[in-house]
Amino acid sequence: MLPDLLPAPFLATTFGLGYALSVATIAGKIILVLLFVVSIVSWTVIFTKYRQVHLAEKQGSSFLKALRSSEHFVEIFRSGRKWRDCPLFELYSAGCGGIQRASGVDDRVRVSLLEGVLERAVAEQVVRLESQVSILGTAVSAAPFLGLLGTVWGVMDAFAGVALVGSANIGSLAPGIASALVTTVVGLAVAIPSMVGYNILVAQIRRLTMEMENFASEFLDIARKETNA
Repeated sequence: MLPDLLPAPFLATTFGLGYALSVATIAGKIILVLLFVVSIVSWTVIFTKYRQVHLAEKQGSSFLKALRSSEHFVEIFRSGRKWRDCPLFELYSAGCGGIQRASGVDDRVRVSLLEGVLERAVAEQVVRLESQVSILGTAVSAAPFLGLLGTVWGVMDAFAGVALVGSANIGSLAPGIASALVTTVVGLAVAIPSMVGYNILVAQIRRLTMEMENFASEFLDIARKETNA
């Protein structure tokens, strides 16, 4: 009853994939397992990093709102309030800590030390945001080649089987060709979501990096004004 309700192209694709998987060779199955592992790792990285970036943006907006409404720039630092998983707050804490540690030195030297502290803090936060994103780039590059390897191997096995049988017909070629092509399909199915996730995450991290650099510049400007005052 159910097959009659489904479109013919959907049935052909579904049964075609099922048939190709059922006749896959040992080498093809090994490559499919590798691609399945790569897919799980890629989706795990996508969801984990997206949650991290989304939380960083949300916490950053909350922190900036509290900072703008405070009477003094270091008021939040003195109060002990914290924003977890917030790169901007980490920059702010590092900057205020740098000012506190360099309280006994010359004002101009203090600003120079503060600049170094903020640069290191920005670099640390960028590294933290970019961690594991390279895994997606590797998946984008490796998955299609794994699929291609399975396809070439499967075609080679198919023609080797024809040579052993001694006759070439659609019945003898179809299983080998089908099992060979399915690895390319699966490889692309792994690579495409990884590519989309990678591009989205890179764009979001680049935006957060610009926000951190702008915040660091603003922090330094405030420190210079207080020094010249």
